[in-house]
Amino acid sequence: MIQIVPSQGRVEELVQFVARLNSDGAHHIGFFGEGEEDVRTSLAECSIPTDEGFLLAYEDGTLVGVFGMDADLEVDRAWMFGPLVEHEDWHMLADELYAHVLKLIPAGIHSYDLFCDEQNARLAEFAARHGFPLQSENAVMTVTRNDYKPHASKGTRIIPFEGQFFGAFETLHTAVFPGTYFTARQIVEKVNETYQLLLAVDGDRLLGYHFGKIDPAAKSGYVDFIGTDESARGRGIGADLLTAGLDWMFSVPTTQKVSLTVNANNQIARGLYEKVGFITERVMRGYRKKVE
Repeated sequence: MIQIVPSQGRVEELVQFVARLNSDGAHHIGFFGEGEEDVRTSLAECSIPTDEGFLLAYEDGTLVGVFGMDADLEVDRAWMFGPLVEHEDWHMLADELYAHVLKLIPAGIHSYDLFCDEQNARLAEFAARHGFPLQSENAVMTVTRNDYKPHASKGTRIIPFEGQFFGAFETLHTAVFPGTYFTARQIVEKVNETYQLLLAVDGDRLLGYHFGKIDPAAKSGYVDFIGTDESARGRGIGADLLTAGLDWMFSVPTTQKVSLTVNANNQIARGLYEKVGFITERVMRGYRKKVE
């Protein structure tokens, strides 16, 4: 008999289960990352506490499934962390968990996202069954400290974020990444010793930006966004921003690798990343369901 319960008091068991299954492309859910530290960090960064947003399924006392969600009313998005299932009747249990998770999503959210490795065929079937059209295909790329080859600078002036540029930054971020998972205000509010927002400027004009983070516990970094103004493209500004961000990340002794996600069909961007040492680890598929 299947028993579905909240994750309260069971987070460590949840972390270990997710880390084990997520190492296999046939199970992989992108929002979790890889390894126990990545999973812990992903859960800690959720706006909705893990105890309130994640469910566990047991059969005869054995954990056989995990499904959770996070949501943000400001960007009108719910991120579906799952389903991760280890059961002979995968689809039955995935559907049952999904029905329970839907009850946890706050009212007013009209967009639900699934994100998985292209090898996760059962999740693709799940997405089709529940009305999640394919939204994107993305390459997950990683560079290690030893493989990093800094780009030769074109002389772009790059500075830490300054408040006078917020209006221009908000306009540029909205134009380059419409409807993405962080608004410009949310990005600025996150800036601290582990989140860095760098700006490429020419006088009082904003040319581009780089937003990324480090995770000392996981010994890793992540490039969230690199964006350049359309009128400033083709001048090496994106490459200078990339190098400046990576230099900051690798200046922290604990950082051993940095990852990013890019549209799988964006060969220009992928070529740039490969020049500084990135390799493609996975191709991920994003599915998005609109709810009236």
